Amino acid sequence: MRRFVFALAAAFTLVACNAGPSAPGRADPELDALFDQLAQAEDAGSAQALERAIWGRWADSGSPTVNILLERATAAEDAGDAELAERFLDQASDLAPDYAETWNRRANLYYSIDDYPGAIAAIQETLKREPRHFAALAALGMIYEELGQQRAALEAFRAALVIHPNYETALQGVRRLEPRVDGRDA
Repeated sequence: MRRFVFALAAAFTLVACNAGPSAPGRADPELDALFDQLAQAEDAGSAQALERAIWGRWADSGSPTVNILLERATAAEDAGDAELAERFLDQASDLAPDYAETWNRRANLYYSIDDYPGAIAAIQETLKREPRHFAALAALGMIYEELGQQRAALEAFRAALVIHPNYETALQGVRRLEPRVDGRDA
């Protein structure tokens, strides 16, 4: 089930909507506004359109070449060729080193082959480039939970909820872990 949720989160990275590209490393007032609205969304229903719009901004690197490399990486991963997928991601990272989604896709790839240290390192790179990446934070929580690091997992899920208070993956993680973690190591 956790792998399915993680895969679902990864799939959203490829969702494209009609929003314009976001230049990595540059201010994006539209994306900033979407995050402000997301933090204030009263329920999951009102947050859903905002989340889709954010994914749409994240999904477009602003470079057709990088976008194609990410599509090829996804196809290679879907075909079971993790090595080829990683080469495409390396090429995309070389062309757009500040683009967070290349690192997020790399984290997904490493997670899928049970390379948790690699996935954690890639998530950290994602968060360096986009600290508001709620899905990367939730993925970090899932990995820590699988590694038995419940307190770290709970903290990662809670960090995701600061950004996206209605993010279901993080909400479920908090619900699952709070009863086990609260009262310990307090």
